[in-house]
Amino acid sequence: MTKNLPEGRGRILVLSSTFPRWEGDTEPGFVLDLCRHLAAELEVTVLAPHAAGARLRETLAGVNVVRYRYGPSSWEKLAYGGGIMANLRRNPLLFLMLPPFFLGQLMALLALMRRLRPVALHAHWIVPQGMVLATALPGRTRLRAICTAHGSDVSALRGGFWRRLRRWVTLRCDRTVAVSEALKAQLVSEGCPPERIDVIPMGADLLRLFVPDGSPRSNAEILFVGRLVPGKGVDILLNALPAVLAMMPEAKLTVVGDGPERGSLVELARRLDVESRVAFAGPVAHASLAAHYRRAALLVLPSREEGFGLVLVEALGCGCPVVASGLPAIRSLLLEGHAGRLFQAGNAADLSQAITGMLADGARSKALAERGRQHVLSLYDWQAIARRYAAILMPAAAADENGGGHA
Repeated sequence: MTKNLPEGRGRILVLSSTFPRWEGDTEPGFVLDLCRHLAAELEVTVLAPHAAGARLRETLAGVNVVRYRYGPSSWEKLAYGGGIMANLRRNPLLFLMLPPFFLGQLMALLALMRRLRPVALHAHWIVPQGMVLATALPGRTRLRAICTAHGSDVSALRGGFWRRLRRWVTLRCDRTVAVSEALKAQLVSEGCPPERIDVIPMGADLLRLFVPDGSPRSNAEILFVGRLVPGKGVDILLNALPAVLAMMPEAKLTVVGDGPERGSLVELARRLDVESRVAFAGPVAHASLAAHYRRAALLVLPSREEGFGLVLVEALGCGCPVVASGLPAIRSLLLEGHAGRLFQAGNAADLSQAITGMLADGARSKALAERGRQHVLSLYDWQAIARRYAAILMPAAAADENGGGHA
């Protein structure tokens, strides 16, 4: 693979509805991180929805970004700020923007396919981007199509219609990527062909950004990082906090992130009489998260549903102990509890016991975190993840680099 190859070869077009709107944005940046690493060898263009204040075209970290319009700026609020599903729940009037959102993305994709003539397309999330990609593909094409399922596009959209739609997208694409074995199993249970599904997690910069730096770690700060949406289970964490404070009055909780549930979570903290021990820090730029991971006594991920759990990788990269729901994808990531403490998903009492146990036993917490760092470093650094994606996006080039073998 090289940028100096003939026209179209080595050029990929990526679709995503979660992407930084500008430099230093607090929106999740994992799609940009993957594209940034792929851009070292490929010409990468990202198609993402426009939002107020964002440029229609720009270059971020060596990645070409094109943002499509789907309405007046004041109404372009489907994406970002918690995600499409959360925004629809918060403001049902946004359902009116779904048709122009899909049509705008489809028209922009077709225009870019004609202009750029990419060799591969990569859609993040089966719905909506995978659906748009599958619609845009001609009947017979040499254009390679890849779709990555992240979890919410499976767990949050249930019923026969959505299952049939996911099967259709996976059959239209050359490969589907699931971010965990548990997510692949869920897709296979819906009838998606297992031989066309690869498992590649999202990654993190575990060599330069998410690394320990020797700074002192709190012995009482509990940290949550993520979107404030129902699936992340922050209310479960707040309900566990009174029992934690009864055992450890010095404990405090820092909530990093934003989303449509923030108001109700602030009110819940007030009703539980723990508001003085909870700090809602709001969204933080991705590059600034490492400082939080390095300072906290432990990170808690109390999700009700989770496709992978990238914040666990980032925290462990910084040597931060973790407590997380015992969901299938998380159990695999945390080596069935050997790289972090697991609790029964949705059970606030079990979570409070897990937190107090970790805070009370610093030596065990540190040992779990050290084991966890070695585990994630071996599997989840972006350089290794990008190589695996490149082999799927450009299998012929990967075969050439490997002396003609299969990627």
